[in-house]
Amino acid sequence: MVNRSCRNLSDDHFQCRHCGQLQISEKQDTHVLYNIAAYPARFQPVEDLQESRMKKVLALLMVSGTVVLTGCGGGGNSSANGSANGNADVAVPPVVVAPPPVVVAPPPPPALAAYVGTWTPACNDSFRQRLVVALKNDGSGALEISTYDETFSTADCSGPVQFTETTSEKITATPDGAGNIQLKLTADSPATDIRIDKVVSSLPAHTIQITGPAVTTVMVDGKPRWRITDGSGDTTDIPDTGIQQAVSGNGGFYLRGNELFTVMQKDGAYVLDMHYVKQ
Repeated sequence: MVNRSCRNLSDDHFQCRHCGQLQISEKQDTHVLYNIAAYPARFQPVEDLQESRMKKVLALLMVSGTVVLTGCGGGGNSSANGSANGNADVAVPPVVVAPPPVVVAPPPPPALAAYVGTWTPACNDSFRQRLVVALKNDGSGALEISTYDETFSTADCSGPVQFTETTSEKITATPDGAGNIQLKLTADSPATDIRIDKVVSSLPAHTIQITGPAVTTVMVDGKPRWRITDGSGDTTDIPDTGIQQAVSGNGGFYLRGNELFTVMQKDGAYVLDMHYVKQ
């Protein structure tokens, strides 16, 4: 019969609680007690059996852990696994870097732009011609010049203007290149090598007007005249000749600081015309 004090290991193996020895039952009702030491090849101590079981448990855990890691995808690319699990990655748009703005240099100023302004010469016995120079607004780079021939009440041009002579049309100065010439800038100075801006000047058909506090209009022999009365009471009549013919000619400009020298072509050479100072 089976020893009730022994713990059942299997159908034919028992371990005694008191002695720790194994019992082997060759028959169901007969128990023969063997010493484990007598059969070392067939029986192992309990400690070895427990260690063997622990190794199997650890091996099973390791296999299970490997399966778990394999099922989770291990430490691989989470993005790829996220896509595989149905979690689509959010696409990040590329960063677009705008090209730097194109800086377009402004066109150079017209060659004659330096002559724009108001210019006056020295007074010549109560008379002085004033020039107002501007660029034409057609983009050609040409100049348009208005002339004002002013007569003053005093010889040094310090008094009020008595009358002014103007034209109905403006003079156009068209650029014609540049060139080096020799020119006497003053009457008592030697000729100097200078570089001028050449122009072709033209004045279309025009009329002349004379206006001012000293001017009245009278008819003499059925023709209009401007009558000018000076400070002493003397009068001078200037006939109104109507429309004047268009005129043109070659000339040039030269700057020296705030001084403007105009030249005109005469007998194939350039000669000094007028000397102005900028106002």
